[in-house]
Amino acid sequence: MQKTHTRPHDTHKTRKASVSLARPSHGWTLAELLITLALMGVLAALALPTYQQQQRQARRSDGQAALLQLQVAQARWRSQHDRYTESLSDLGWAGDKSPQGHYQITVTEASAEAYTAQATALGAQAADRECNPLRLTWQGSASAVWGAGEHTNSDPARCWRR
Repeated sequence: MQKTHTRPHDTHKTRKASVSLARPSHGWTLAELLITLALMGVLAALALPTYQQQQRQARRSDGQAALLQLQVAQARWRSQHDRYTESLSDLGWAGDKSPQGHYQITVTEASAEAYTAQATALGAQAADRECNPLRLTWQGSASAVWGAGEHTNSDPARCWRR
């Protein structure tokens, strides 16, 4: 007997493939990409100055810490001598930079009863104009005046947060 292959009859109606008018989304168009990049650029331009200001404010603590360390060293020096010193090396400092190097430290005046120390911003920190230089003036036996900026006894932007 001979086998015959019969093809089953297709009982379903053949359907025509529907043509879609919308094109499938596989990525971004050039216009979408350019708009996104423009928005990112505007956001970055707005955020960058604020970020830099926050960095300057955070680095101020480097200068403040150096001046406070100098205050302790001056107290030790004064307990053994008749006056305060203008020399950082007398106080045991190897250099004139703050611990992180953002400020140059100087003693601008010293006498038997008072001294003034100053932290002048260096590098990127020099852009902190409102709080440059930071100052610490010690008067008498226990009177500290914290200052910053152009005027000797002012703290215009509350540079020293206490």
